[in-house]
Amino acid sequence: MLLSYFLMVISFILLSINGAQGYFHFKIHNATHIQFAFISTIFYMFAESWIMFYFIGAGKTIKETIINYKLDKKLYEDVIASKRKLFPHITMNVLLVGTVFVIGGGVHTKSISALTHGMLFFISLFHFGYLIYLQHYYFKDTARILIELGDLIKED
Repeated sequence: MLLSYFLMVISFILLSINGAQGYFHFKIHNATHIQFAFISTIFYMFAESWIMFYFIGAGKTIKETIINYKLDKKLYEDVIASKRKLFPHITMNVLLVGTVFVIGGGVHTKSISALTHGMLFFISLFHFGYLIYLQHYYFKDTARILIELGDLIKED
């Protein structure tokens, strides 16, 4: 889970720097805005995939433990509820960031306005900030569920 937090923070920093590169036209280790966008976007996609698989894996472990110990399935309903709230936001943000990356090429060929690209970037970045908040909340919620599950197992 600590790695997930590290990946979220680094992703946010990389995307923010890349956004600044687009506005202020500077290079980072000879990487242009487009080259750095490629690196930032790939890192971001990896981070969000990692986090999604954490929640998928934790949910699977919780479900299997509930089945193995014949425990109340209400805990798993909490897992499903959290996935229903979190996964649409992760998916939306991945789509937004991916779209910003793809239409960035359109800006450089003058087929898409820089204003459209910039506005979509800020929407994506603000939504990512909100997503980080949600992910933190559901990391804590998953920890709560796992602790509760451990307590139920100890009682048996």
